[in-house]
Amino acid sequence: MKRYFIISLMLLTGLLAARQYTLDDFIKAAINNSYSIRQKEILRQNADLNVGIAGWNLLPSADISSARTNQDGNYRNKASLEIARSISLNEPSVFDLYQAKLDKDIAELDWQQTRKETIYSIYSAWIDIAQIQKEVAIRTENLKVLRKIKEQAELQKSLGQRTTYDVKQADINVINAELSIFELQNQLAKLRADLFNKVKLNDEGGELVFDKSDAIKSPDFSQPSEEPLLLAQLRQDIRKSRLDKLQQKIGLFPALTFSARYVRHNKTVDLLDFGKYDDSYTLSMGVSWSLWTPFTGAKSYSRINNTLFLKQWQYEENLAAQKLDNDNLKREWLYLNDILNLNRKKSAQAADNLLIAQERYNLGTLSLIELEQARINALEAELSVNKISFQLQKKLQEWNLKNSQLILDKY
Repeated sequence: MKRYFIISLMLLTGLLAARQYTLDDFIKAAINNSYSIRQKEILRQNADLNVGIAGWNLLPSADISSARTNQDGNYRNKASLEIARSISLNEPSVFDLYQAKLDKDIAELDWQQTRKETIYSIYSAWIDIAQIQKEVAIRTENLKVLRKIKEQAELQKSLGQRTTYDVKQADINVINAELSIFELQNQLAKLRADLFNKVKLNDEGGELVFDKSDAIKSPDFSQPSEEPLLLAQLRQDIRKSRLDKLQQKIGLFPALTFSARYVRHNKTVDLLDFGKYDDSYTLSMGVSWSLWTPFTGAKSYSRINNTLFLKQWQYEENLAAQKLDNDNLKREWLYLNDILNLNRKKSAQAADNLLIAQERYNLGTLSLIELEQARINALEAELSVNKISFQLQKKLQEWNLKNSQLILDKY
């Protein structure tokens, strides 16, 4: 029985240890748990409901009424059905429907943009963790080299080839490397906690599984076929202002109104005797114009026109900013890509040079200071390659975000 308990405990421990987290896990959790996305989703649903309400407001009013009266002991029943509708040239219900449809489009675009921004923020946090985790691995390998140098310095001191200073300096280099790793591990723990908190997941201590591929995809710098979401929202907002302008412009002219009314009523005792119901129809057309329209209406029209002008100006400003951002992103990408290639060459040469320096140090023909310089060159070059590689990955998804392309080719 005890053996089965131990086996079960080992299996449970293995299952807990096997818990892993991928980038997709965090993105899906963010989509499901993000307050911003939920808020935009509710606003999108409300905008859709407003379209339905505006559509129902186009229908004529339909009222049914019934009553029973007592006058001097005589009871009388009364029932009626009334259908009525009036329409004017700048009919508010028609314009409200178009406005509601535009609001729905804006809410949809806003939801899409918020979703993409949330996904990018999770990806950015994930990349930061991946970069630091890789740096920890690089510095851990560097620590191994430093410990070997220290051991060699102690051995050579015992043979009279090195001084106490060389041994102590080698020991200081090991301590500095350990301090750097501790600092990075502390930073890594903080970033991990922030990531789990951001997506509202409980951290069960599982491993974060990163993509081990070193391949970096280049962005498509051609002009995007679709308008970015932020610009599309501004364009829809301009359409709303143009609609307001049209409605206000029609309101400057005399109001022409058409109305129709149908009533069917009965004042007999038997309300179900439909043959005794009377019908009446009313059709009317009217023209009206306020004497104050040239003053109040014209000022309102000018106000709306000014608002439209500002929105169009804002669109042009954002369009220019979008082009500038794209040019800067393209230039930064090409710059980072060039220095990445140079640092890769530098890293390979520095690694070879470090091996040569270690051999010469072991033979006693190279000082500790010269060996340390070779080691620092190799370490810095490798760290630069690591940092720039992750910067390029971020720039790719930043391009996709700004141009409303698929983030990670699927979001």
